[in-house]
Amino acid sequence: MKWLLSFGGVSLLTSALLDPVIYATLEKPVPWWRDLLMGAAGICCLYLLVKYRRDL
Repeated sequence: MKWLLSFGGVSLLTSALLDPVIYATLEKPVPWWRDLLMGAAGICCLYLLVKYRRDL
């Protein structure tokens, strides 16, 4: 579970930050709602990882 939360948090935050850059280079409109959801999910994964660090 610990591996899943850390992998999910890192990959979601990285993709939320790099997605607008990729869309900008392709000259397409950026889907901000998707980036915000990915960022929020990444933050939630890392929050749960820190909150339950003793139990995992």
